[in-house]
Amino acid sequence: MQLEPMNSTPDTRDPASATASTQERVADNPNKRGGTIAPDMSPAVAFSTLATPMAAQVALRIGSLCVSADAESPHKLRVVLRRLRSLWWAYDPLIDRSRARWQRREFKALADSAGQTRDWDILKHLLAEDVSTPHAFAALIERLDLLRGNALLRSRATIADANAEAMLTQRIASVIQQLDACSFDEPLTAFAANRVATAKQTLRKRLKRVLENPDAGYAELHDVRVAGKKVRYLLEFFAPLLDSGNEISVAELTQLQDQLGKLNDIVSSEALLLAHADRLGEPGMVGDAIAYLRSRKGQHMQRANAELRALNDRLAVERPGAGVNGR
Repeated sequence: MQLEPMNSTPDTRDPASATASTQERVADNPNKRGGTIAPDMSPAVAFSTLATPMAAQVALRIGSLCVSADAESPHKLRVVLRRLRSLWWAYDPLIDRSRARWQRREFKALADSAGQTRDWDILKHLLAEDVSTPHAFAALIERLDLLRGNALLRSRATIADANAEAMLTQRIASVIQQLDACSFDEPLTAFAANRVATAKQTLRKRLKRVLENPDAGYAELHDVRVAGKKVRYLLEFFAPLLDSGNEISVAELTQLQDQLGKLNDIVSSEALLLAHADRLGEPGMVGDAIAYLRSRKGQHMQRANAELRALNDRLAVERPGAGVNGR
């Protein structure tokens, strides 16, 4: 996509040590981000408190991506850009919605660009995990390395062309300016609880759509994953303002995210192999790899459905009206 015109404004972990979904949870540890908000903050100050550390993370990850070919740099950049999209969504009622939607699309375009490299890393990791026939896909993984290198060059070029750091600085300043100018009578705690409740409502609807449809496929599961991730991010953003009570926890949502994330890794990897099969040679080996991924997909679909039912039951027992400190 074309990015919005901009005004002139001035790791040591082994990537094969965990699945991509678990890596996301570790890379996204809220205790390492700072930016804790308080009930007496204005919306503008709270937004700045949350957004500024994430902008610094974007700059750090872009710097790493430009000089390193490691697997963690594109992954962590994609995670923080996804968090920024959720933060923009959280503040959507208080700012220009049309502009905010466009800016969320900008962040998505950058995250997708980083993801092009990350997807190859996930595929390589999944094939290397096949313990039934060790080294069966070694030759294929070597060929994947070449395509991964090309994807990294494209990711770097796209992000450099977007001038992402300066763009993000301007976008944050624009939102703060809008928040400073708006009249805001609702307590910040109530605003936070309402946004979390709205995100949960979407999650419940998507869960219902999957659980009531025996023919629901991966696309519907992916919609649940996206909605669950948004709820999780909002709970992390607004944690100091919320009364947890018997509400669903970040840990419970993370468990769902891990299971659906593993399924997403497999589905995306299968699609990547199918899309590039003609460039990989060895049709037999590619076919074996696709068959291996499909067998794993079936196993994870069953586990994901069990997690969805557990989450649905958990949401059903939440205390009505819970969520605001002091209620």
